[in-house]
Amino acid sequence: MIHQAGLMGLLALTHIFCLAAMTERKYSVRKTALIYAAFGAFFIGLTLAVLALFGSGSANTAFVSFTSTILVAFFVFILTSSDGFCKKLFLFISYSNLFCIFFCMAALIGDALFPVLSETGTLYVRNITRTVLYIPAVLVYLKFFRSRIRTVPVKEKRTWYSISLVSALFLAVFASFVVLLYPHSGHTGEHIFLFAVVVLIYCSVLWVIFGTIRYMSDESKMELVGKNAEYLQGQLALAKENELTAKTIRHDLRHHNQNIAALLQKGDIKEALRYIEQYDESLDAAKLKEFCPHATVNAILSSFYIKAQKDGVSVSASADTPEESPIADMDFVAVLSNLLENALNGCKECGSNGEIRVDIRTVADKTVIVCSNPCKSDLALENGMLRKTGTGIDSIVLAVRKYDGDIRYELEDGCLTVCVILNA
Repeated sequence: MIHQAGLMGLLALTHIFCLAAMTERKYSVRKTALIYAAFGAFFIGLTLAVLALFGSGSANTAFVSFTSTILVAFFVFILTSSDGFCKKLFLFISYSNLFCIFFCMAALIGDALFPVLSETGTLYVRNITRTVLYIPAVLVYLKFFRSRIRTVPVKEKRTWYSISLVSALFLAVFASFVVLLYPHSGHTGEHIFLFAVVVLIYCSVLWVIFGTIRYMSDESKMELVGKNAEYLQGQLALAKENELTAKTIRHDLRHHNQNIAALLQKGDIKEALRYIEQYDESLDAAKLKEFCPHATVNAILSSFYIKAQKDGVSVSASADTPEESPIADMDFVAVLSNLLENALNGCKECGSNGEIRVDIRTVADKTVIVCSNPCKSDLALENGMLRKTGTGIDSIVLAVRKYDGDIRYELEDGCLTVCVILNA
């Protein structure tokens, strides 16, 4: 029993490591670790109970252990990951398929290399083989696929559910192979050939699925490119407008000088000084507002500032973003533009005359963005996030994850404040 508990502990750690690799953490590290520890203890206890009840070589053991593990692991993954449900569903079904494939491969390899072993020896060989197969698979996922999947939003729910359905069909087939190959006995060549064919077909389907995921990721990036171009066009329009104003001022400069000269000739110095002050104020009004040296951040803030003024919403904005920033321009567009757009929409929805406050600071190797605005009284938060996500929230979250950052909302006295931290 001690040997079996150790083997089940190894398998539990493998499950936990793989789930952690796929999870976009929702809770703190401590809370997530406690949930994983509870899952590991439950998994070990349940598996030992099933082994004691049915024995290690029974098909019933394979069916009950596999089904219960899948259900509990699915609940844990859904609970701990902050991704959209449709994406979590696809990831978990894909992981379940991988588990089945490695389980069957470990059974075939162990039975081929060690045909005469005790039940305990068979468990050792299969678990160790399966763990060895997992290591390169998880490393490949972390290096090549995790970042790509992270950048794909969940708004294309129909596509996510479609590829999840295809993966679920393969899961049913692979689960049948698990039950078939679980007993420690000689496996026919037909079974092995059929299993190999299904795995090859599944790999081909995965190639198509990841091509679809890549397309969705590129499509999301193109949307950000379009939004970036929109802000740059707005900045160009502002530049043209200010250039026209400057030409008008230069054209009228001769008339201003004539008026000042006339006042001085009359000896009306006070009136001449008042006229000069008014003229200076008109020059300041024509000047393009500068928030920070960073071109993209300044363009977004300038465009938003003018838009808010036209809508009658007061804005207080400050930023110290340097001209060269480790944060990509596209990610500034994804985070900042969506935060400001949501803040403006929040003010309009609640009909508040309150002020939108934006503060962007560079602290060591972190970029901190804090935005607060009046909001509706029925707005609800859950675990530091909006329960009902609004426009652009997916883009913000994806950009935050790209920099291993953090995003948190707080609601107090009818004011919604969001803090975004991007690690360079």
